[in-house]
Amino acid sequence: MRRRLLILLLVAVVAGGVAATAAYAAFFSTTTNGSDTFSAGTVYLTDNDSGARMLSLTLASPGDTATSCIAVTHGGTLTSTVRLYGKVTGTIGPYVNLTVTRGEAAAGFGNCSGFATTGTGDGVIYNGTLSSFPAGYTDPGVIVDPQNWGINDLHVYKFVATLAANDAAQGTSGAADFTWEARNT
Repeated sequence: MRRRLLILLLVAVVAGGVAATAAYAAFFSTTTNGSDTFSAGTVYLTDNDSGARMLSLTLASPGDTATSCIAVTHGGTLTSTVRLYGKVTGTIGPYVNLTVTRGEAAAGFGNCSGFATTGTGDGVIYNGTLSSFPAGYTDPGVIVDPQNWGINDLHVYKFVATLAANDAAQGTSGAADFTWEARNT
């Protein structure tokens, strides 16, 4: 009797499994869409300086001037806000007057032949001392010109640094590193 009950129970389990599988298959359905794709855009700036120094006033006298042009290109795929700022070191910063003008068509890095101003007014985007130049992307007075850069935008900047006629400038020295930073907004 026990053996019969065990066989009967085994037959019931197998039959229930077949019925459950048949019921599951009867209610099964799927659908899919085409392959979804994902890619990130880029924010990428380059300049034409090849790592060279842009300005140099060495053993300068009052009124000595250094002039240089640099082209900056936005090669990224996303519209970005580009800002210009600088890191100034040393003691000469208060005695160097700096003018930065936006333009176009300079002959090449360092050479401002053919430079023409663009933008509003005279194209000047900064006119002040080197020590007052904005020091970071979020600093007050940071230079944003133009507001948004698109793909392959190219802007040329003319930098003119002049040593002030001030006796306190004697023997001072320093350096500046200028940075253009792009952020997708």
